[in-house]
Amino acid sequence: MKLHELRREEIAMRRWRAEVSEAARTFESRWTWAALRRVDRQLHHRLKEQLRLLEQALNIGSAAEIERQGAAAVRGYAEAAQALQDAGEADDAFVIGEDPRTGFRVIIGQQRAAARRELNGKAVIWITPDEVAAVLANLEAFKPIAAVKTFFPGAEILYVRRTEEDL
Repeated sequence: MKLHELRREEIAMRRWRAEVSEAARTFESRWTWAALRRVDRQLHHRLKEQLRLLEQALNIGSAAEIERQGAAAVRGYAEAAQALQDAGEADDAFVIGEDPRTGFRVIIGQQRAAARRELNGKAVIWITPDEVAAVLANLEAFKPIAAVKTFFPGAEILYVRRTEEDL
């Protein structure tokens, strides 16, 4: 292989990794793969297969093959996002919680692409489910709440008293 061919492959790899990553981030900031599978199993399968073909091209393909598979992957992500949008599928890449008394907002989600610093103009804290579990497991104040929720699985926390003044 000649030097100019290697250079073309390197440029194609950088370009399509960045473009596919951005397309994935756009999709994954709103939806999970599970949502796509629920709405359109065939599209889910085709996009997974396309990403496999892209990975193969990135590893052993020519610049032209990388270009072809990269462009197809970007189109696949766009098609997936459009399918979920058209189906009216709710964003499922995260859940939002808000304390009605203080206005404190938290977004809980696994996919980093969905991480945000604000939502609808309001500041939010991003946290993963594992971080929630670690924090709650180490909060002494949560232990009686955990006991109640174990005994009464549907119990909800409606109000938290923060100080003696709140009594």
